[in-house]
Amino acid sequence: MKKILHSKISGFSLIEALVASVVVAVAMLGLANLQGITLINSADSRMKTHALNLAQDKIEELRGFANQSIYTGMASGTNVNTESIMAGGSANFTRTWTITDCSVSGNCTAQGNYKQANVTVTWPDRQGDTQTVQLTSYIAEADPVKSGVVLLNSMVCC
Repeated sequence: MKKILHSKISGFSLIEALVASVVVAVAMLGLANLQGITLINSADSRMKTHALNLAQDKIEELRGFANQSIYTGMASGTNVNTESIMAGGSANFTRTWTITDCSVSGNCTAQGNYKQANVTVTWPDRQGDTQTVQLTSYIAEADPVKSGVVLLNSMVCC
């Protein structure tokens, strides 16, 4: 009768417990590595979003000219990371914009004169490589004060 009771008693051996511990440890290391990669990608995404916002802000600033003299006086320029608008997290952003005059006589598909605005934002990433975001917009010559007249003329002729 002693033999029957002894064969029914079972449990984990030391080797099984060690194997289970190793499996759990490897799974935890994989999760920790995945979390690190996720944090790095999240930081990169945050920097790209900030750079896109800086480029879009400059495009909107250039498009919001108040009169014809401001339009004709638009010029290329640069904001560097020393300015408060360029401060962003752990990166130093540099925003550069170029203004190019276009006219009907050039390689233009639109009627009238307009300016092409290219805004480029650069910053160093974690490895020290330069990352770049660039936006391009076209700004029409129409004076905002006279825009009602332009709209009226386009409605009358069509």
